[in-house]
Amino acid sequence: MGVIVRERRPSDVTSLVDVLREVHVRDRYPIVGTHVEPGWLTEPDGPAWVAEVDGEVVGQAALATGADAVSLAALGGASVEAATLSRFFVAPRARGTGSGAALLDAVEGYAAARGLGLALEVVAHNAAARRLYERRGWTPLGSYEARWFGADGPAYEAYRFVRPPVTSAPDQGCGTIGG
Repeated sequence: MGVIVRERRPSDVTSLVDVLREVHVRDRYPIVGTHVEPGWLTEPDGPAWVAEVDGEVVGQAALATGADAVSLAALGGASVEAATLSRFFVAPRARGTGSGAALLDAVEGYAAARGLGLALEVVAHNAAARRLYERRGWTPLGSYEARWFGADGPAYEAYRFVRPPVTSAPDQGCGTIGG
């Protein structure tokens, strides 16, 4: 069983929404069920990749331009170019296949090739994701009260992580893992 990571195509979106629905039911990601739809999935303005296992799309990682002020400060200040990892998920049935690691390889390789710092936010209840980022060398910045839906909306405990820019990478972010 090999994992292939490639750039997302418009034809992938329907399958990705189905996968995202599974992830929402299991992990409450995204937090709001109405976000399980194409517009939310494709909202980030940067590149996006999908993971395939045996020809089936099982996950996605996307980048959004820029980062929040706290993450930028941790990365070295306003002069650092950064992107935010967003819309990153893997189907529950595909966990343990290396799909998540392969998607992160693509994101990190892309950022390294361009000298970009990386940032992300993850809700506190997703302890497995937090452990994954720490294992991969992302720097945790601690928790904070996230108000993604405005001051009157619900508050969530979330964690920020950053990955400083690196000067070079051997890989451009796509390829096959496994055999």
